[in-house]
Amino acid sequence: MTDDIIKSIIETITPIRELKDLPDEKGIYAIFIDKTGDLGVFGRTEQLIYVGIAKKSLRSRDIETHFKTGQTGFSSLRRSLGAILKTKLKLSAQKRDISPKRLRADKYKFDEQGEAELTIWMFENLKIGYWSSPNPLTSTQLKEEEEKVIIKLKPTLDLDKRTKHLNPLAIELDSLREICRHEVKKNSPI
Repeated sequence: MTDDIIKSIIETITPIRELKDLPDEKGIYAIFIDKTGDLGVFGRTEQLIYVGIAKKSLRSRDIETHFKTGQTGFSSLRRSLGAILKTKLKLSAQKRDISPKRLRADKYKFDEQGEAELTIWMFENLKIGYWSSPNPLTSTQLKEEEEKVIIKLKPTLDLDKRTKHLNPLAIELDSLREICRHEVKKNSPI
């Protein structure tokens, strides 16, 4: 099944700016750098950078979370890209919730202008490929397939607990995200 998933991902690759819609089904998706993008060691033209699962709907996970301004606090992909592009886009990290019961610095977002800049960068520089489940898999099965795809394709922004140890860039990416978490803690006394 893993090879079929990867085949579908490759066959459906579309620049984000040209994306019309995604299936409203469970699935696995992969994010690639487009021919215009450059994330240095984290990704160059046509390189795979991220693999994820949509436990309910590819449409809601990707279009309504990853590629929507203001959703960084709910998207590991946006947090990683923002951490990498923090200086270039002049992003300022802040807490996700207006009045949280406890500070979740790990779920940071960016200020309003930064969120918009990040979304623009994503639309101009990323592509997506996907596989939707024709016979709905259980969440466990979907996660198992996601893990196999990650192991096989080696995305550079992988911080999944199950496979992070296989990513030679995980420590560097974690360090960049820590800068954002520290900024949130410094500016959010709770």
